[in-house]
Formats: sequence, C-alpha cells, structure tokens
Amino acid sequence: MGDRTQDFDRLTENYRRFRPGYPAPLLDRLREHVAGASRADRPEPWLLLDVGAGTGISTRAVREVFGPGPRVVGVEPGHAMRDTAAAGPGGVEFTDGRAEDLPFADGSAVLVLAAQAVHWFDRPSFYAEAVRVLAPGGTVAVLSNDRDWTASAFADAHETLLEEYGEGYRRDYRDFDTLGELAAQEGLAEATESTGRWVRELDLDGYLGMALSSTKMAAVVRAIGPERTRAALTELAERHFPDGVVRVPYLTRLRLARRT
Repeated sequence: MGDRTQDFDRLTENYRRFRPGYPAPLLDRLREHVAGASRADRPEPWLLLDVGAGTGISTRAVREVFGPGPRVVGVEPGHAMRDTAAAGPGGVEFTDGRAEDLPFADGSAVLVLAAQAVHWFDRPSFYAEAVRVLAPGGTVAVLSNDRDWTASAFADAHETLLEEYGEGYRRDYRDFDTLGELAAQEGLAEATESTGRWVRELDLDGYLGMALSSTKMAAVVRAIGPERTRAALTELAERHFPDGVVRVPYLTRLRLARRT
C-alpha cells in the first residue's frame, strides 16, 4: 500500500476551492474553551496547532477566530496540500509532520486541533501525542463536518451513490466514539461535545467541485469513469433542486477535552 498521506494530492485544487468551512458558533466555542483554562505556566505567545491541515481551511479559521496574537501552525504531511496551503494568505505557518509524531516540544501548545482529519490518523497515537505537546490546561479538539443524510432526500441519495460505486464505502465510516476515546485517554479530562446543523448553498459547479474533491468520490470515478460520475451527480442535483441552488445539509460536531 502507498503512502496514504499523499492520497489528496491529486485533489488539492478542488479541495482548496470547494470544501466547506465550519460554523461560527462552534469556532467561538473552541476559542472559549482554550481561553477558559488557567493561564499559569502557559507558553507565550500561544501555540495553536491544526493537525492534518490540508490546504489550510481550518488553519485560517483558527487564525480568524483567535485573532493576531497566537502563533498558528498547520501540520500537514501531504506535499501538494501543504504547498497549496503555504501559498495562501499569510498570518499562519505550515510544516511537514504526522499526527502521531508532531514536530513540537513537550508542553509547548495550548491547542491541538484535528479538523476533518482524525479518521485518517492512528487515533490512540494521536491522542497520546496531543497530551505530550499540550501544556497543562490545554485543549485537544476534534472537529468534523458530515453531510446530514437524515435531513434531506438529496443528501441520502448522494450517500447512496457513494455506497453503490465507492469500493466498500459506508456512510457511517466516520461514526466512531470520539468523545469516549477522549474521555478514556490518560492525561485528558472534561470531554464534551457541541453540535451544529447548517445548510450550505451551492450552484451546480460548486456542488460538482465539492463532490469531486473527495477521495471517496474518486473511488466512484475509478469505478464508472469521470463522465458517468459527473452525469450522475448532475442528474441528482437537477432532480432535487430544479431552481439550480443545491442545498447540502451538514451536521458539524466539536469534541473537546482538557490536558490535566
């Protein structure tokens, strides 16, 4: 098997252009959690790490919500993803590294975030590594966006297309007990979860770009070819949204725990 950290490299441009962001209330909750810890013995300036940063969508969201004071670093092993992230707007840094072996000193960070990435990690190793690099009182956060197939017939049909052609794809493939894993991790405490439901509106090109930015949809392309895949996605969107506005419902989850 090849290096899975490079799986997104061929999808980088679509990923940068079309992947969704994160709801502001959950980003505000993240900031409040980090700021709510005792400030004694905290490194200055704060070091905020975004692990599995991809093209920097979540890294720049961290910068925006925390303001200019902290040092914000995206950690990304994918070569093309990291290069694309580094070519974007300034104010953040990007470095090569893996979730299971973060290139930072013990107790040096106040936040270790995994946004839309933890399912790619060896999770027990990542949690242990987060404990190592966090200062006491620091926050480990797992943020995820999932299409809410319970909320619309369209989202259900999108998942069905993936399951039909996607090489063993299951819509619940990221449905594991992250909160329980955080609660069970030695060195972490006070595991909590916040959720938000929202709808992203896209035109047809935006929907196609978003869908084709996924490694899971790439498996559909391999199975039935690019033309059939685009045709199936187009038919799906036009059948459910004859007005041309594709409405994708999301369920976003933020799981938090604190370094003891």
